Amino acid sequence: MSPRTPSILRLLALLATAAAGAALSSCSKNDAPPAKPEAPKPLAIDVVKEQERSKNFVAVSRQLELGGTLYGYVDVDGDVLKMLGGVKGLLEQMAKTQPQLTPFVNQDYATIAGMLGLTDIKAVGLSSVPDGTGFFRNRMFFYAPGERHGFVAGLGGKPGPFTHVKLAPADAAFFVESEVDLPVVYKAVKDTIAKVAGEPASSLFEAGLKQAGDRAALSVLDLIYGLKGHMSIVGRVDSSKPLRLPAPNAPVIPGISLLITIDGVAPVVETSLAQAKVLKRTDDGTLHIYGLGQQLPFGDLQPVVVADGNTLYVATSLPFLKECRAGQKPLAQDPAFQKALAAVGTEGNGVAYVSPRFFDEIRKFESLNPNLPAETKTIVNLITSKLPKTDRPMVSIRTNLPDGILIRSYWDRSLKQEVAMVSVYNPLTVGLLAAMAIPAFQKVRTASQEKAIINNLRQLSAAADQYYLENGTKAANFNDLVGPNRYIKALVPVAGENYRQLRFIQGQPLRVRLPDGRMIQYPPAGM
Repeated sequence: MSPRTPSILRLLALLATAAAGAALSSCSKNDAPPAKPEAPKPLAIDVVKEQERSKNFVAVSRQLELGGTLYGYVDVDGDVLKMLGGVKGLLEQMAKTQPQLTPFVNQDYATIAGMLGLTDIKAVGLSSVPDGTGFFRNRMFFYAPGERHGFVAGLGGKPGPFTHVKLAPADAAFFVESEVDLPVVYKAVKDTIAKVAGEPASSLFEAGLKQAGDRAALSVLDLIYGLKGHMSIVGRVDSSKPLRLPAPNAPVIPGISLLITIDGVAPVVETSLAQAKVLKRTDDGTLHIYGLGQQLPFGDLQPVVVADGNTLYVATSLPFLKECRAGQKPLAQDPAFQKALAAVGTEGNGVAYVSPRFFDEIRKFESLNPNLPAETKTIVNLITSKLPKTDRPMVSIRTNLPDGILIRSYWDRSLKQEVAMVSVYNPLTVGLLAAMAIPAFQKVRTASQEKAIINNLRQLSAAADQYYLENGTKAANFNDLVGPNRYIKALVPVAGENYRQLRFIQGQPLRVRLPDGRMIQYPPAGM
């Protein structure tokens, strides 16, 4: 055995020991149960520092769903007042040339905006989440903490069950119900008029409404104060019962049945209905039915107005009203309606429901009119191609929450299109564009009027000179110069000016005063 043999043996022993340890370790791992995967960590979203964060962000975010195809937040607290400040500055500039605007300059627009509820909304948020079936859960939240005023208060009080849904039959193409509080809106408008123009103007406004009601045998004020409750619209569209309008070459449209229901106004409206000579009253139990004395040439379309206690019904026909009131096959028990409603909630202050049947029936317009002109058919195809193609109903609910107004919808599309439309066509954008365009338009309009008036005066001056020459005189009047057989056949005023008051004296300029106080002269001064 060589001297190196012990070293080699020791090396082999170490390798064997390592191999045995590895084998034992491997057996130990195979025999042990697999380790549980770690639970995913909660998703944390970084936001800006608290001192940089909008104070309304958290309140709005609680009502939205983050992580879908759309999430938006806009803080509008104070923006309305800034905009009104710009409007006031614009009016100040315009009042320099249009004195009639001066009374509107010195108004407390901040107070007026508060009275109308324009400053109640502090922030707006929206979100859209696809549910994987082609539909989207959409939400829009208007953050309005504290007391509500004016138009915002007019959206109703606490949410509750939808009371009119029992009137909609299961085959309804659409159904809309909303809570309104018109008295609070009217009070806000009346108080705003008093703030702007004084209490006499507010009283005059109310007196005008009373007079309008007297002429119509209808108390407008009672009608306004009665509109505090729910109103709804039920609609059915049925192409199997088409309706042909009584006009030459009129198209055929799918049959339409409508029922409008308004709480609280029947006693007020019935006073006027009873005095309408074209209506005939019949009674059926508690129903006071007002219909036309003769049949209309519209088939099933025979409108009636019905009063039942405080509730007013307006229907396209009495049979449809009775069918809806009977409630034998109500929409509320329809599985498709219940499933759609489950996606947004079962209570609120307003609901809008549209069945796929509505779009399917509208698409049948072309088949009902096979002889449409090519141009009309192209337009119809363009319209129907834009209609939703869905196998499920779409629904939206408005709910008044303690800190705002939440609108939830279950549609076949997200809110992205609506955001684009609102960003372009919202009242603020249109108002700002109008505010920029009006002064420029006024300047162009004023310059154009002055040029036209100077041209008229130039014609009159030339005609007068010819009259002086032909008649050997130094004076004339309007009728000497203008008429069918005169120097000028006709002269058209462009800004309310009166040329008949002009004094035509040889060597003196012609001057005409406009209703807004401007004086136009020809020849212009200095010429």
